[in-house]
Amino acid sequence: MDLKLMILQTCTGKLLSEYQLNLLSKNNIGSLIDFYDADEKKLHELWAINIQSVRELKKELSLLPKGSDGEVSPDLNYGTGIEELDKLLDSVEQPFKPGRIWELCGQPGVGKTQLLYTLAFNFVWKHTQPVLFIDTKREFSCKRIQDMLRAREGDVEAREAVMRGIQVVQAASGADINELLKSYDQQLTAEEPASMQTKLVLIDSLAACFAYHRGRRMRDVKKSVLTELACRIRRLALRGVAFIIGNVSFFGNDKDTCGDDGEKDGDDEEMTRQQLEPMLGTYWSSVATLRLSVELPEEEDFTLQDDGLRFMYVISNTYGPDGKHCLLRITDAGVV
Repeated sequence: MDLKLMILQTCTGKLLSEYQLNLLSKNNIGSLIDFYDADEKKLHELWAINIQSVRELKKELSLLPKGSDGEVSPDLNYGTGIEELDKLLDSVEQPFKPGRIWELCGQPGVGKTQLLYTLAFNFVWKHTQPVLFIDTKREFSCKRIQDMLRAREGDVEAREAVMRGIQVVQAASGADINELLKSYDQQLTAEEPASMQTKLVLIDSLAACFAYHRGRRMRDVKKSVLTELACRIRRLALRGVAFIIGNVSFFGNDKDTCGDDGEKDGDDEEMTRQQLEPMLGTYWSSVATLRLSVELPEEEDFTLQDDGLRFMYVISNTYGPDGKHCLLRITDAGVV
């Protein structure tokens, strides 16, 4: 579909004049990918609108039904391989499909990484396609994957294929992730077979990249990196790549820090689940099409051995309702 027609389908785009829209082609912005690649400041100056409106327009465009210009059919439903989670996703009108951008939030130690491992494992096992697992904590555990393999029926060849299919790449910073995604996008453009087969990217965890970003200057750096990252993710999502991004949640004012010494501060008893907020700020909160929160049952007795039970809450949803939840369990075989 023509870029101008797509823009006119959005609420923000309908406020633009024909003259403003014609400026796009005059500045070599002729496709949706060109538009996502365009610098926000350039569009702000070109159209004489504020940068927030530019960001809103990009977000609204990402929510339009996908066309047929080389993109994966949006009707394809991957499924997560976790029955109760798939039921929850269907009930909130956001099943696991190409181009989804999900954020998986939760407090440190609640089991987000194990869930990311399970989602990566299930995808490779079911679809026999590789996934890109970006490890920012440098803690990827092959043993956990092997534990899941031992719980599945399959021959040696199938098990080896899963181990090969989870392609782990380390990234120490947000800038590193941007470079990885830039390279991946270039490989897709060049139609390199290995990259063309990779339809899922998992990041564990994005918050770890910004653990030491303190002060005004570093906050500006963080915002710049996150803005670029959001554009790269949305561009790849338009090409049918799905994302599941790990993030950390904290209570109240603690959400701006990554440190967690494991000690109670005495106020947690008065906190409610709604006050558990993900990191990375207001701008980043609008990037994902779905935000999920992994949480311990409220009545959990920390003096007892962890039974693996976790609640999964939908805390924000672009396509449907939020607030719903399901019950999952962490086991040696993964999350079920």
